[in-house]
Amino acid sequence: MVRSAESLSQATASAEVAEAAAGDQDAVGVNVGVDTDTTAVVARLIEQVQTLLRESGNGEPFDAAAWMDRWLQRPNHALGGAAPELYLTTPQGEALLSNLIGAMAAGSSM
Repeated sequence: MVRSAESLSQATASAEVAEAAAGDQDAVGVNVGVDTDTTAVVARLIEQVQTLLRESGNGEPFDAAAWMDRWLQRPNHALGGAAPELYLTTPQGEALLSNLIGAMAAGSSM
């Protein structure tokens, strides 16, 4: 399978963040260093989901906040089995989660 440079960089970022979640907390700064306001991060991710739904043309009711709450707590294969909520505390983690949501909406995987 041939991967694009973008997918390789996303895979590398995922691996680095998963490694950080598994124990090497300094690798990407998960739970170390800059303490991002997680409420604001979650609000931005919810807005991203709502925007993606609007752009998809799906007019069915969808509770993006409830979905986000469940998604953040569940182990995620793309994150090496870690829960997405572990990545809310750094700008790198927020970017990774945003990319993951975008990949899910596009029907691709990271």
